[in-house]
Amino acid sequence: MRAASALGGLGWMILAQLCFAAMNVFTRLGSRHLPWPEIAAARFLIGAGIAVGLAATRGVSLRVTDRRGTWRRSIFGTMAALGSFYALSSPSIGVGDAATLGATAPIFVAVLSGPLLDERVGRRLWLAVAMAFAGIILLVRPSFTLAAPVAVVATAGAFFYALAMIWLRRIGPGESHEAVVLHFSLVALATMLALAIPSWTWPDGRSGLYLLGAGLGGGGAQLAMTRAYSLHRATPVTALSYLGAVFTYLLALPLFPDRPTSWQLAGSLLVLVATALVGASSRPSSLSLRP
Repeated sequence: MRAASALGGLGWMILAQLCFAAMNVFTRLGSRHLPWPEIAAARFLIGAGIAVGLAATRGVSLRVTDRRGTWRRSIFGTMAALGSFYALSSPSIGVGDAATLGATAPIFVAVLSGPLLDERVGRRLWLAVAMAFAGIILLVRPSFTLAAPVAVVATAGAFFYALAMIWLRRIGPGESHEAVVLHFSLVALATMLALAIPSWTWPDGRSGLYLLGAGLGGGGAQLAMTRAYSLHRATPVTALSYLGAVFTYLLALPLFPDRPTSWQLAGSLLVLVATALVGASSRPSSLSLRP
């Protein structure tokens, strides 16, 4: 049973990263026409609607019982979203670069999982983290020196993302996934609306589709990710967030045609090998949390 939960948790995280990649691409497209807080607000509005709809379909409660833990998860998640959407919409940094910076979150999770979750981080998993990050550097060829302030904001967002994931794991399976997602979506929505109102721009047909794509991608990813963390340990699951940068790069290729270089192919191979190591490091016996 635990082995099935572990595999299920990793599978849900892979799906989440594919959805996040779609959100990244739609956010970059939409930022050409709309302010980034407005795009982020649309993402969380749609995400809240998805959570409510799924809760009604499944007949689960949207009531939060662990209020302190859920508030911490929502606040950290909102801070992460601020850094992420700001970087994704900035023209001074590539969308793949922004995704790469967001992929540093597993490093922070690996460091924090010991003191906060009492989860052991083995050498194999550390190797996977280092290998995957090196692969992404080769894959998307980031030029961070050209956009140092944006890079700092994006990295700070990755740190807050790691804290959000730590608290999501601490909340555990006692809360419904829809309740956690709805709480986070509403907190983030209120924050983004407050930032968007001063520069509000009504979308046209095309930009409206970009908003819808960002919202559906982000909302679906949030639900899948919440499911993943309720089934498996934080560090292995979060390590798979590296795939989000790979998926972002692949989805952006048709929009920004570029023939992959040998370095990029090598980077893709490193990420795939690292993903296999993450799966191999996931042992059913290590799924317990500190009481």
